[in-house]
Amino acid sequence: MKYIYIILFLLITIFTVHAADKELPSIITASMLKEALNSKSIIVLDVRKVEEFKDAHIPGSICLTCMGWQTIDRHLDCQLPLKDDLEEMVCYTGIKKYKHVVLVGKQDTEINKSNITRVAWTIKYAGHNNPLILDGGFDSWVSSGYPVEKDWKKPEKCREKCKWNEDVLARKEDVLRAIEKGIVIDARTPSLFSGREIDSKTKKRGHIPFAINLPFSLIYKDDGKFEDIYTLNVIARKFIGDDKEKEIIILCCNGRLATSWWFILSEVLGYKKVKVYDGSMEEWCRDEGPLSH
Repeated sequence: MKYIYIILFLLITIFTVHAADKELPSIITASMLKEALNSKSIIVLDVRKVEEFKDAHIPGSICLTCMGWQTIDRHLDCQLPLKDDLEEMVCYTGIKKYKHVVLVGKQDTEINKSNITRVAWTIKYAGHNNPLILDGGFDSWVSSGYPVEKDWKKPEKCREKCKWNEDVLARKEDVLRAIEKGIVIDARTPSLFSGREIDSKTKKRGHIPFAINLPFSLIYKDDGKFEDIYTLNVIARKFIGDDKEKEIIILCCNGRLATSWWFILSEVLGYKKVKVYDGSMEEWCRDEGPLSH
Protein backbone atom coordinates (compact mmCIF):
# COMPACT_ATOMS: atom_id res chain seq x y z
CA MET A 1 0.00 0.00 0.00
CA LYS A 2 2.92 2.32 0.82
CA TYR A 3 4.26 1.93 -2.72
CA ILE A 4 0.88 2.81 -4.21
CA TYR A 5 0.87 6.11 -2.28
CA ILE A 6 4.42 6.85 -3.43
CA ILE A 7 3.49 6.20 -7.07
CA LEU A 8 0.38 8.36 -6.78
CA PHE A 9 2.44 11.16 -5.23
CA LEU A 10 4.99 10.98 -8.03
CA LEU A 11 2.28 11.02 -10.71
CA ILE A 12 0.59 14.04 -9.14
CA THR A 13 3.93 15.84 -8.86
CA ILE A 14 4.86 15.11 -12.48
CA PHE A 15 1.44 16.23 -13.71
CA THR A 16 1.62 19.45 -11.68
CA VAL A 17 5.07 20.35 -12.96
CA HIS A 18 4.06 19.56 -16.53
CA ALA A 19 0.93 21.69 -16.23
CA ALA A 20 2.92 24.63 -14.88
CA ASP A 21 5.60 24.37 -17.60
CA LYS A 22 3.29 23.91 -20.59
CA GLU A 23 3.46 26.28 -23.51
CA LEU A 24 1.72 29.56 -22.82
CA PRO A 25 0.13 31.97 -25.29
CA SER A 26 1.72 35.36 -25.91
CA ILE A 27 -1.40 37.04 -24.53
CA ILE A 28 -1.94 35.38 -21.18
CA THR A 29 -5.03 35.73 -19.00
CA ALA A 30 -4.97 36.25 -15.24
CA SER A 31 -6.25 32.72 -14.66
CA MET A 32 -3.53 31.23 -16.86
CA LEU A 33 -0.87 33.17 -14.99
CA LYS A 34 -2.31 32.12 -11.64
CA GLU A 35 -2.06 28.47 -12.70
CA ALA A 36 1.52 28.83 -13.93
CA LEU A 37 2.82 31.28 -11.32
CA ASN A 38 4.87 28.74 -9.38
CA SER A 39 6.62 27.40 -12.46
CA LYS A 40 10.39 27.77 -12.44
CA SER A 41 10.28 28.63 -16.14
CA ILE A 42 8.38 31.91 -15.59
CA ILE A 43 9.39 35.30 -14.30
CA VAL A 44 6.87 38.11 -13.87
CA LEU A 45 8.22 41.56 -14.74
CA ASP A 46 6.12 44.50 -13.55
CA VAL A 47 6.70 47.60 -15.70
CA ARG A 48 4.41 49.99 -13.81
CA LYS A 49 5.70 52.91 -11.77
CA VAL A 50 7.76 52.02 -8.71
CA GLU A 51 5.22 53.53 -6.32
CA GLU A 52 2.45 51.45 -7.88
CA PHE A 53 4.56 48.31 -7.53
CA LYS A 54 5.30 49.10 -3.88
CA ASP A 55 1.60 49.56 -3.19
CA ALA A 56 0.70 46.07 -4.48
CA HIS A 57 1.97 43.57 -7.03
CA ILE A 58 1.68 39.95 -8.12
CA PRO A 59 3.50 37.64 -5.67
CA GLY A 60 7.09 36.93 -6.70
CA SER A 61 7.20 39.58 -9.41
CA ILE A 62 10.10 41.99 -9.89
CA CYS A 63 9.97 45.65 -10.86
CA LEU A 64 11.71 47.52 -13.65
CA THR A 65 9.58 50.31 -15.03
CA CYS A 66 8.95 50.76 -18.73
CA MET A 67 11.03 53.95 -18.78
CA GLY A 68 14.09 51.90 -17.92
CA TRP A 69 13.80 50.05 -21.23
CA GLN A 70 14.06 53.13 -23.46
CA THR A 71 16.12 56.27 -23.90
CA ILE A 72 16.48 59.45 -25.93
CA ASP A 73 19.08 59.05 -28.68
CA ARG A 74 20.10 61.45 -31.44
CA HIS A 75 17.38 63.79 -30.17
CA LEU A 76 14.77 61.09 -30.88
CA ASP A 77 12.28 60.00 -28.22
CA CYS A 78 11.67 56.44 -27.06
CA GLN A 79 14.72 54.77 -28.59
CA LEU A 80 16.49 51.54 -27.74
CA PRO A 81 19.07 51.95 -24.98
CA LEU A 82 22.72 51.49 -25.83
CA LYS A 83 23.57 47.79 -25.99
CA ASP A 84 25.79 47.94 -22.91
CA ASP A 85 23.02 49.59 -20.89
CA LEU A 86 20.36 47.19 -22.15
CA GLU A 87 22.53 44.18 -21.43
CA GLU A 88 23.06 45.45 -17.90
CA MET A 89 19.28 45.68 -17.37
CA VAL A 90 18.75 42.19 -18.77
CA CYS A 91 21.43 40.84 -16.45
CA TYR A 92 19.98 42.74 -13.48
CA THR A 93 16.49 41.26 -13.96
CA GLY A 94 17.82 37.76 -14.60
CA ILE A 95 15.23 37.18 -17.33
CA LYS A 96 17.63 35.15 -19.49
CA LYS A 97 17.32 32.27 -17.01
CA TYR A 98 13.60 31.88 -17.69
CA LYS A 99 11.70 30.48 -20.63
CA HIS A 100 8.85 33.00 -20.31
CA VAL A 101 8.84 36.64 -19.25
CA VAL A 102 5.32 37.75 -18.31
CA LEU A 103 4.97 41.52 -18.56
CA VAL A 104 2.52 43.23 -16.24
CA GLY A 105 1.54 46.86 -16.66
CA LYS A 106 -1.55 49.00 -17.06
CA GLN A 107 -3.80 49.01 -20.11
CA ASP A 108 -5.93 52.02 -19.28
CA THR A 109 -4.33 54.61 -21.59
CA GLU A 110 -2.75 54.70 -25.03
CA ILE A 111 0.72 55.22 -23.61
CA ASN A 112 0.39 52.52 -20.94
CA LYS A 113 -0.80 49.97 -23.50
CA SER A 114 2.06 50.65 -25.87
CA ASN A 115 4.62 50.85 -23.07
CA ILE A 116 4.04 47.15 -22.35
CA THR A 117 4.47 46.09 -25.97
CA ARG A 118 7.51 48.35 -26.23
CA VAL A 119 9.17 46.41 -23.39
CA ALA A 120 8.18 43.11 -25.05
CA TRP A 121 9.82 44.22 -28.30
CA THR A 122 12.94 45.42 -26.48
CA ILE A 123 13.26 42.10 -24.66
CA LYS A 124 12.91 40.30 -27.98
CA TYR A 125 15.64 42.50 -29.45
CA ALA A 126 17.84 41.55 -26.49
CA GLY A 127 17.48 37.90 -27.44
CA HIS A 128 14.67 36.57 -25.26
CA ASN A 129 12.23 34.59 -27.40
CA ASN A 130 9.16 34.42 -25.18
CA PRO A 131 7.82 37.75 -23.93
CA LEU A 132 4.20 37.36 -22.78
CA ILE A 133 1.73 40.08 -21.80
CA LEU A 134 -0.89 39.79 -19.06
CA ASP A 135 -4.14 40.76 -20.76
CA GLY A 136 -5.75 43.65 -18.94
CA GLY A 137 -2.62 44.29 -16.91
CA PHE A 138 -2.40 44.32 -13.13
CA ASP A 139 -6.03 45.43 -12.85
CA SER A 140 -7.20 42.14 -14.38
CA TRP A 141 -5.26 40.23 -11.72
CA VAL A 142 -6.83 42.25 -8.92
CA SER A 143 -10.35 42.09 -10.35
CA SER A 144 -10.02 38.30 -10.51
CA GLY A 145 -9.55 38.25 -6.75
CA TYR A 146 -6.03 36.84 -6.85
CA PRO A 147 -3.53 37.58 -4.06
CA VAL A 148 -1.11 40.50 -4.09
CA GLU A 149 1.87 41.38 -1.94
CA LYS A 150 4.04 44.37 -1.06
CA ASP A 151 7.35 42.60 -0.45
CA TRP A 152 10.16 43.71 -2.75
CA LYS A 153 11.84 40.71 -4.37
CA LYS A 154 15.48 41.20 -5.26
CA PRO A 155 16.16 39.89 -8.78
CA GLU A 156 18.52 36.97 -9.21
CA LYS A 157 21.10 38.39 -11.57
CA CYS A 158 22.33 36.53 -14.61
CA ARG A 159 25.57 37.26 -16.44
CA GLU A 160 24.64 35.59 -19.72
CA LYS A 161 25.42 37.84 -22.67
CA CYS A 162 22.61 39.07 -24.90
CA LYS A 163 22.30 37.56 -28.36
CA TRP A 164 20.98 40.57 -30.22
CA ASN A 165 18.03 39.91 -32.51
CA GLU A 166 18.55 42.50 -35.24
CA ASP A 167 15.69 40.93 -37.23
CA VAL A 168 13.10 42.87 -35.21
CA LEU A 169 14.74 46.29 -35.75
CA ALA A 170 14.33 48.37 -38.91
CA ARG A 171 16.37 51.37 -39.93
CA LYS A 172 15.63 54.07 -42.47
CA GLU A 173 17.33 52.19 -45.31
CA ASP A 174 15.15 49.16 -44.54
CA VAL A 175 12.04 51.32 -44.88
CA LEU A 176 13.20 52.64 -48.26
CA ARG A 177 13.64 49.07 -49.46
CA ALA A 178 10.32 47.90 -48.02
CA ILE A 179 8.46 50.64 -49.88
CA GLU A 180 9.23 48.71 -53.07
CA LYS A 181 9.47 45.09 -51.91
CA GLY A 182 7.68 44.81 -48.57
CA ILE A 183 4.90 46.34 -46.53
CA VAL A 184 5.15 49.53 -44.49
CA ILE A 185 2.55 49.90 -41.74
CA ASP A 186 1.80 53.24 -40.11
CA ALA A 187 0.16 52.68 -36.70
CA ARG A 188 -0.79 56.32 -36.10
CA THR A 189 -4.31 57.71 -36.14
CA PRO A 190 -6.05 58.20 -39.50
CA SER A 191 -5.97 62.00 -39.03
CA LEU A 192 -2.19 62.04 -38.60
CA PHE A 193 -1.69 59.55 -41.41
CA SER A 194 -3.81 61.50 -43.89
CA GLY A 195 -2.34 64.87 -42.97
CA ARG A 196 -5.60 66.32 -41.68
CA GLU A 197 -3.79 66.77 -38.38
CA ILE A 198 -0.23 68.04 -38.07
CA ASP A 199 2.18 66.00 -35.96
CA SER A 200 3.00 68.13 -32.90
CA LYS A 201 6.51 66.69 -32.67
CA THR A 202 7.64 66.68 -36.30
CA LYS A 203 5.55 69.70 -37.37
CA LYS A 204 4.85 67.82 -40.61
CA ARG A 205 1.76 66.42 -42.29
CA GLY A 206 1.24 63.12 -44.06
CA HIS A 207 2.86 59.70 -44.23
CA ILE A 208 5.63 57.73 -45.90
CA PRO A 209 4.70 56.99 -49.53
CA PHE A 210 2.85 53.68 -50.08
CA ALA A 211 2.49 53.07 -46.32
CA ILE A 212 -0.70 51.40 -45.07
CA ASN A 213 -2.59 52.95 -42.18
CA LEU A 214 -3.32 50.37 -39.49
CA PRO A 215 -4.19 52.33 -36.34
CA PHE A 216 -2.93 50.78 -33.15
CA SER A 217 -6.33 51.36 -31.52
CA LEU A 218 -7.79 48.47 -33.57
CA ILE A 219 -5.86 46.05 -31.36
CA TYR A 220 -7.79 46.81 -28.18
CA LYS A 221 -11.31 46.50 -26.85
CA ASP A 222 -13.04 49.33 -25.03
CA ASP A 223 -11.99 47.88 -21.66
CA GLY A 224 -8.31 48.05 -22.62
CA LYS A 225 -7.84 44.31 -23.17
CA PHE A 226 -6.67 42.85 -26.47
CA GLU A 227 -9.20 41.98 -29.13
CA ASP A 228 -9.78 38.24 -29.59
CA ILE A 229 -7.40 36.34 -31.89
CA TYR A 230 -10.04 35.82 -34.57
CA THR A 231 -10.74 39.55 -34.86
CA LEU A 232 -7.04 40.42 -34.92
CA ASN A 233 -6.41 37.83 -37.62
CA VAL A 234 -9.26 39.19 -39.76
CA ILE A 235 -7.85 42.72 -39.50
CA ALA A 236 -4.33 41.55 -40.35
CA ARG A 237 -5.45 39.54 -43.38
CA LYS A 238 -7.54 42.46 -44.65
CA PHE A 239 -4.72 44.99 -44.51
CA ILE A 240 -1.61 42.82 -44.91
CA GLY A 241 -2.65 39.52 -46.49
CA ASP A 242 -1.84 35.89 -45.75
CA ASP A 243 1.85 35.83 -46.68
CA LYS A 244 3.58 35.21 -43.35
CA GLU A 245 7.02 35.50 -45.00
CA LYS A 246 6.51 39.02 -46.33
CA GLU A 247 8.75 41.69 -44.82
CA ILE A 248 6.68 44.07 -42.70
CA ILE A 249 8.00 47.28 -41.16
CA ILE A 250 5.85 49.12 -38.63
CA LEU A 251 6.26 52.73 -37.60
CA CYS A 252 4.42 55.46 -35.72
CA CYS A 253 5.41 58.82 -34.27
CA ASN A 254 8.41 57.68 -32.22
CA GLY A 255 8.50 53.87 -32.20
CA ARG A 256 6.24 53.22 -29.19
CA LEU A 257 2.78 52.61 -30.68
CA ALA A 258 4.32 50.60 -33.53
CA THR A 259 5.35 47.86 -31.11
CA SER A 260 1.69 47.05 -30.44
CA TRP A 261 1.18 45.79 -33.99
CA TRP A 262 4.63 44.18 -33.92
CA PHE A 263 3.56 42.15 -30.89
CA ILE A 264 0.28 41.06 -32.48
CA LEU A 265 1.69 40.22 -35.91
CA SER A 266 4.93 38.60 -34.77
CA GLU A 267 4.19 37.03 -31.40
CA VAL A 268 0.46 36.29 -31.68
CA LEU A 269 -0.36 35.73 -35.36
CA GLY A 270 2.94 34.27 -36.49
CA TYR A 271 4.15 36.65 -39.20
CA LYS A 272 7.85 35.84 -39.57
CA LYS A 273 9.54 39.04 -40.71
CA VAL A 274 8.09 41.91 -38.70
CA LYS A 275 10.26 44.85 -37.70
CA VAL A 276 9.79 48.15 -35.89
CA TYR A 277 11.28 51.32 -37.34
CA ASP A 278 12.61 52.70 -34.09
CA GLY A 279 13.22 56.21 -35.41
CA SER A 280 9.76 56.25 -37.00
CA MET A 281 8.30 59.55 -38.23
CA GLU A 282 10.54 61.61 -35.95
CA GLU A 283 13.66 60.44 -37.76
CA TRP A 284 12.01 60.29 -41.20
CA CYS A 285 10.82 63.90 -41.02
CA ARG A 286 14.02 65.14 -39.41
CA ASP A 287 15.96 63.74 -42.35
CA GLU A 288 13.49 65.27 -44.84
CA GLY A 289 12.16 61.93 -46.08
CA PRO A 290 9.40 62.09 -48.73
CA LEU A 291 5.79 62.42 -47.53
CA SER A 292 2.40 61.75 -49.10
CA HIS A 293 -0.97 63.22 -48.13
